[in-house]
Amino acid sequence: MTKKCLITDKITEICVENIKSGMSYSACAKAINVSQQTFCNWQSWGREGRTPYAKWYIAIQEAEAALMKECLDAVKLSMKLGDVKSAYFLLQTRFADQGFARTSQVNMKSQNENLNLSIHATPTFEENEKIRNNILGRLQPKGVYVCHLE
Repeated sequence: MTKKCLITDKITEICVENIKSGMSYSACAKAINVSQQTFCNWQSWGREGRTPYAKWYIAIQEAEAALMKECLDAVKLSMKLGDVKSAYFLLQTRFADQGFARTSQVNMKSQNENLNLSIHATPTFEENEKIRNNILGRLQPKGVYVCHLE
């Protein structure tokens, strides 16, 4: 027994509005009360051309393209107003394959040296006591004073 397709014109309209607003696919799936896996299945079936998923998928792609155009128009307006970072962002994302991609070069050549230094130092009894008392002082709860008898 196969399940009935949940895609309706109302569901498609909600998805289109959400995608145009910039909502992620997972949030859009929650908005129409389907699991993210179901949403992904619908996309796959839409890409394959199955009915009614193909119509829904085309509407989603159109909404995504409209959002992208709106965002790019805002970036271009910001560029015209003098924001150089907007232009750089557009070059990095749109023309990354033409040499404008953000790259970082890390020098992978390294030289390791291990220096083993042996120092035979024997602390005095007074130095050991001082270290021990310092450690014990830190371990004591606040507000409790211990009297050291010598």
